[in-house]
Amino acid sequence: MKTIDDRIDRSVKLANTTGQARSVNDYVPMFPISTAEELKASLVKKLSAEYDEVATRLVFQSVNEAYALATLAGEPLLLLPALAEEKVRTAAEWSARQEVFRHTGSLAFAA
Repeated sequence: MKTIDDRIDRSVKLANTTGQARSVNDYVPMFPISTAEELKASLVKKLSAEYDEVATRLVFQSVNEAYALATLAGEPLLLLPALAEEKVRTAAEWSARQEVFRHTGSLAFAA
């Protein structure tokens, strides 16, 4: 059992010495957070006006989800507008389906 613990300890020490961040305080963002927040705010404003049938909170949530996906890529600020528009378009389709269910009053229940 001791050899397994030693191997784990050595692998953790090796991972920490290969240049990876050791703690949250060592993390340096790829771009200023204010830039990303400004872009997100402008996208929420633009997409809320473009898709006025979608609630603003859904647009905000869609933009945040798109931002989370975009940060996984190498250039998140470049991908964010396209991903955000796709997410909001999907939210608009979902919202339209929900309105149909609300107005018709028919819900299908699985047996």
